[in-house]
This record gives sequence, structure tokens and C-alpha cells, in this order.
Amino acid sequence: MSAGSSDETIVAVLKRLTDPAGGARLSLDEAIEVLGDRGYGLAMLLLSLPMALPISAIPGISTVFGIPLILIAAQLMLGRHRPWLPRWLGAKSFERAELARVLDMALPWLDRAEKLVRPRLGLLVTFAAERAIGTLCVLMAALMAMPIVLGNQPPAIAISLFALALIGRDGLFVILGLAVAIVSVLLVAAVLGAFAAGIWLAIREIFG
Repeated sequence: MSAGSSDETIVAVLKRLTDPAGGARLSLDEAIEVLGDRGYGLAMLLLSLPMALPISAIPGISTVFGIPLILIAAQLMLGRHRPWLPRWLGAKSFERAELARVLDMALPWLDRAEKLVRPRLGLLVTFAAERAIGTLCVLMAALMAMPIVLGNQPPAIAISLFALALIGRDGLFVILGLAVAIVSVLLVAAVLGAFAAGIWLAIREIFG
């Protein structure tokens, strides 16, 4: 499969990943190659979408997608030209049929989002801004990978918005992503705070 060009729509590039002619399974390395010169944005979108959808409730799925996201976002933070994965991780694969199912669930949202994305607020998508976005996405991916009830979807949505901002050079989506990222941090902090408070009350109850 050839690399995606900047003229292709987001949906068209992602749907090419589900082409059964490439085999029953798709490795992460193959996916990044297909994503082409928009690799960071599309790779982050591809890996965050399953967590932004209802299937994020499946146990363990947050770690499966969270670890590659952390590595890719870290490379964006460091200013690497194209994303790269270590061999052991790049060789990890998943069923194209499962990817097709996820994309079918996401298509209505992606179609609407793609109609809204356009180049604007360019100061928020400069090279320096991209490194800041990468830093935020590392944090969001780390939160997404944590086994926190109701805590996975908001960071995944934030990453999806940042990914759309990178793909479309759209600073407005950076602002939207930042807003959701703040909500994500507050939500996770509230959950962890409640958990810590519960442990403290239990300790006091036991030891008086």
C-alpha cells in the first residue's frame, strides 16, 4: 500500500488501512507507512479513536493503544520528522476486520469533523507549537493508559482533537483539544482523589 498524500481525505486514508488485499492483519509499522507525510496526526488519530469510542470499556485496551501513543507523541514533542516505533512494537498487529468495525463506528464523527477542519490560527500549529502539542499528548496518552473507570475516553478525545489540528493545520482544534485535556486532568484528579480519600477513611476505620 502506498503512503497517503496530503490530498487524500482523512477517511480515505484510514479506510485504505482496512483493505483486505493487504492481508488479514495490519502491523503498526505498515499502518504508519500508509499514513505517509501526515504520519503524526493520522497515527495519533488511528490509535486514539478506539479509546474515544464505546469499545474503550474493553479491559486492557487502553494499554494496548496507550503505549504506542506515548512513544509517537514523545517523538512529536522532540521534533522528530516522522514517527518511528521500535521493532518489537512496530511488529504488533491487529485484525483489519476489527479496524474496519472501529472506523465504521467513527465515520459519522470523522465526516463531520473533516468538514470543519481547515487551516487557521497558524500560530498554534507552528513547529514549536507542535512540540507543545506533543508534550500534552504524552500526558494524555499516559492518562489514557491508566486503568481508571471513566478516565480513558476524555484523554483519547483530546488526542483525537490534537490529531485533527495537526492534520488540518487548524489552531481552533488545538484550543478544543486543550479544553478537553484540562477536563481530562481534572476528572482523573477527582477520581484519584476520591480513591485516596476512600483508602484514608478505611485506614481510620480499621485503626481508629
